[in-house]
Amino acid sequence: MSNVFNEMEFKKPLYCFTLPGLLLVAGGLHMTLNFLKTPNPGESLGLGLTILLLLLLTFFGICMAFTGVLLHSIAGLVRYKKSNS
Repeated sequence: MSNVFNEMEFKKPLYCFTLPGLLLVAGGLHMTLNFLKTPNPGESLGLGLTILLLLLLTFFGICMAFTGVLLHSIAGLVRYKKSNS
């Protein structure tokens, strides 16, 4: 399990975090905009919760993508420091 986490964090953070994060953002925005565009007569109870969950999905995707970019930068810095020491 430790090898898998090491692989994810230091060797492929863009594939393991940024790509799924961007897919979550795109999916969340697509579902949110389609849900807001579609009229739902008589359904006022689930409207707020649904929009909240879709916005949380989008926010989680943004955080994941940002984490992947940061991990990629930190891993590059660690590799640079190891090669120049």
